[in-house]
Amino acid sequence: MTMTQRQPIPVTILSGFLGSGKTTLLERILTENHGLKIAVIINDMSQVNVDAALVQQHKVSNQEEKLIQLQNGCICCTLRGDLLEELLGLSEQGAFDYIVIESTGIAEPMQVAETFSTDFSQALLDTPGGIPENEELLLKRVVELGGLEKVAKIDTCVTVVDAANFISNIETTEFLAQRFGESGQNESERTVTNLMVDQIEFADVIIINKVSRVKKNDLLKIGKMISSLNPVAKILRSDYCKVPIKEIINTGLYDFEKASSSAGWLQSIHEMTLREGFGDKTKSVLTPKPETEEYGVNSFVYNSRRPFHPERLYYLLKDKFFIIEETPTAEEETDNEEGEQEDEEETANEKDEQGDEEEDQDGEEDEVSEEELLKNKKSSPFGPLLRSKGFFWLATRHIMRGEWSSAGLMLTLKGGIPWFDVSGLEGIPEDTAEIIRQEFEEPHGDRRNEIVFIGLGIDKEALAKTLDSCLLTDKEYEKFMKIISQEKNLLKVERKLANTFDDGFEDWILIDDDDVEEEEEEEEEE
Repeated sequence: MTMTQRQPIPVTILSGFLGSGKTTLLERILTENHGLKIAVIINDMSQVNVDAALVQQHKVSNQEEKLIQLQNGCICCTLRGDLLEELLGLSEQGAFDYIVIESTGIAEPMQVAETFSTDFSQALLDTPGGIPENEELLLKRVVELGGLEKVAKIDTCVTVVDAANFISNIETTEFLAQRFGESGQNESERTVTNLMVDQIEFADVIIINKVSRVKKNDLLKIGKMISSLNPVAKILRSDYCKVPIKEIINTGLYDFEKASSSAGWLQSIHEMTLREGFGDKTKSVLTPKPETEEYGVNSFVYNSRRPFHPERLYYLLKDKFFIIEETPTAEEETDNEEGEQEDEEETANEKDEQGDEEEDQDGEEDEVSEEELLKNKKSSPFGPLLRSKGFFWLATRHIMRGEWSSAGLMLTLKGGIPWFDVSGLEGIPEDTAEIIRQEFEEPHGDRRNEIVFIGLGIDKEALAKTLDSCLLTDKEYEKFMKIISQEKNLLKVERKLANTFDDGFEDWILIDDDDVEEEEEEEEEE
């Protein structure tokens, strides 16, 4: 039988933080008498591969099993190299029934899973700039076979959670680099909480490990929290990862579309939309499933068709969350400054130095400790909040929508894509375009706030009232409408709005006179 005729080898992807119990689970898989010939691929970011050492020291019952070590980087970033080669080799050997991939504790399982998709290898080959010759040859082989999933196919995604440290990890503001050190995989931009939530949301099976170290009430709370993050995953509780192997091997549970849409916030949006879209809309109430509320987990979608006052929203959030703002225009701003004359640069530098001193002083005054953030959050309507995600509309940002994502104390806010009222629907499939059109309302098109909140015992009325207080007042809204109705040039609109309403957020786009003039010329030509 040729490689193209063989059935793809099923794969379990094993993820979880360092210390959660992944290695213990891996040892159980290798040593239990399950009758399968299993190849294990271990990825470790450390200089000394502790996991591999532990497994090798153990007496393996099935001597035909194979251990492969990858130490050249995170799987989600280097999968196209060593791992591709190993998967192709294992398939050609035809000696194994199953593969287990233990990813590093800082790996995102969704990125690993995406690599198995049919189009991934071809997309890499088509990437401008090229790739190393050895990787190119491997990728071409995979493409010829019809994609990596023709060689190896994901069967189950398993995430191991350390029950003893779950609450503290949810509530921390630490970045991965602070916890695990730098390894060159963007740890400086990723947080412990967000990665843990990503690992939970994408799993088919979640093992809550070390349960004996946690009080009964705390364990119940942890279970509720995890269920709210991933309502469709099978949840197992254990000590020393003592779970039936059949629950994590050959389960057939994995489905990429289901996994990528199983996150609690996506489920909540779906539920809320259904409830709002059918029956008497005038009497519809956004509520979660009744059985969910029985366990104390509730959620709701905040909607409004009026923009937030940016300064009020910023000051509402700044002492309750550790805010991460992504500014995609920072590089562009730097490039613009490079063209300035030396004397202008010197003057600017002097001003910057003065400004930095002032900012440092202000920063010291405004700095809020992690303990204070947690205390402030718990005493506010955001207190029960575990996860939130959606998009928002600032009165000073008329072109681009804001993207909102929180996990625990961490809140990421950034500029997203332009509103469809700005970009139009050209090039979008008609079925998708029709759905988007349903979200349009005069006079602002698709501009709106739509954020789903998930937590334990959220006071929906109190949270909605708190957010409503940050919307433009009637008087402010009149000013807003006057500006956008009198000016057609969107860049001019954005500039005038920025001069009208105070704003505490970082810039999402840069506006200069050249941009304004260019848009005016385009409008005249039309």
